[in-house]
Amino acid sequence: MRCVLLQSEPRWQDLPASRAALAEQMDQAGDLRGALVVTPEMAESGFCMHPENAWDGRSADFAGEQASRRGCFLLHGFVDRHERGFRNVVVLFDPAGGERLRYTKNHLFSPAGEPKAYQAGESISLASIGELRLSPFICYDLRFPELWRLAAIEGAELLTLSACWPAVRQAHWRALVIARAIENQAFVVGCNRVGEEPNARYGGGSLAVAPDGEVLAEAGSVREVLSVELDPERVRAWRAKFPALRDLRRSRLGQVSTVSSVDSPGNR
Repeated sequence: MRCVLLQSEPRWQDLPASRAALAEQMDQAGDLRGALVVTPEMAESGFCMHPENAWDGRSADFAGEQASRRGCFLLHGFVDRHERGFRNVVVLFDPAGGERLRYTKNHLFSPAGEPKAYQAGESISLASIGELRLSPFICYDLRFPELWRLAAIEGAELLTLSACWPAVRQAHWRALVIARAIENQAFVVGCNRVGEEPNARYGGGSLAVAPDGEVLAEAGSVREVLSVELDPERVRAWRAKFPALRDLRRSRLGQVSTVSSVDSPGNR
C-alpha cells in the first residue's frame, strides 16, 4: 500500500489558504488512487489555542471532496466543533468521500494551554485500509506509549501520527517514532509540519518506519511530499519471527475504549 505524507506549512489561522496549499501538494503527488494520504495536526490553522479562529465548519467537506476526487484515503488533521466544545481531531475519509474513522487527541499539550481550549478524547480508533489495520494518533500522544500498545493489542498494524512537533525537540520526535514502531512491531508513519508561527518553529522530519525499526523514508526540514510503500506481509512476518507481542502480559496494562469502523465490502 502506498502511503503519502504531506509535510506542509499551514497558513496561520488562514483555513482557505491552507486548504489550497494542501490541494496543491496532492496535485504534486500524482496519481493517489488507493493510497493513504496523511496531513499534519491542525493542518489548516496551525497549532492554534483559539479554536474559534481555527474552525469554520468546512474542513470535513474539504477533505471528503479531496478523497473522492482523487480516489484515495485521506487522514486529515483539523479542529472540529462538538456539542461540548472544540476538539483536535484526525478524520479518515475513504475514496467515496465518506467518513471512515474519527480520532480525538487523548493527550492535550498542557504547556501550551491546550486542555483549556479543547476537549480531550477518551478512546482509540481503528479501521481497515486494504490489508492493513490502522490506528491514528496526534502529536503529544507520541510521549504516552501505553496508548499505542493498546492499539497494537486491538490489531493495529499501521500506526499514524499527525503532528505540530517543534524543532527544539526534533531529536525526541525521531527517536520516539522509531521506538513506537519497534515496541509495537508495526509500521509507524509520522507526518509533521514545517515553518513558523507566533509561538514555535517546526522542523518537519516526517518519516515512515518498518516494524523492525528500519527507517523506510524520511523528509527534510522544508515543505515536501513523502511517499513510501508499505507491505502488509512485513508486519505479519516480523511478528511471527519475533513474537514479542505474543509474550505481552496483558494484565500489566490498563483499559481504553476502542471505536472500530464498519468496513465497506470493497475495502475488506
